[in-house]
Amino acid sequence: MAMLRSILLWLLVSLGLARRPDFTITIVRDHPDDGAMKPGRVYIVTSGGHMKWAYFLCPADPTEVIQLSLMTSRRPHWRLTRDWADRPTIHPSVWQTAGSHAHFWIRGGVVEWCEDSGKSAAQPR
Repeated sequence: MAMLRSILLWLLVSLGLARRPDFTITIVRDHPDDGAMKPGRVYIVTSGGHMKWAYFLCPADPTEVIQLSLMTSRRPHWRLTRDWADRPTIHPSVWQTAGSHAHFWIRGGVVEWCEDSGKSAAQPR
């Protein structure tokens, strides 16, 4: 089934009916090793059928690993949904408070940059 979804997405992108996603989802059982992570993948750690963590390489600086809690019992936490083509949507936005200070949304697998991306929270906007 995953292969059929990939072919359909490729066809839609080729025809200009869909945008090529910056990210797709990969489900894993354990926290991924930083060195084994690939750009363009959101690794979802699951346990007992529940999504626990999301890991991915920062789109602004692929040397930075972003780790988001998906558990509602934790603060802060993010919500992640996925569509038929395994493209993630993450809410709220992601803002690196150190390093690249990247600030962005991921919607339908596509990175949407915020105007203040690259600026620390301490810098004037």
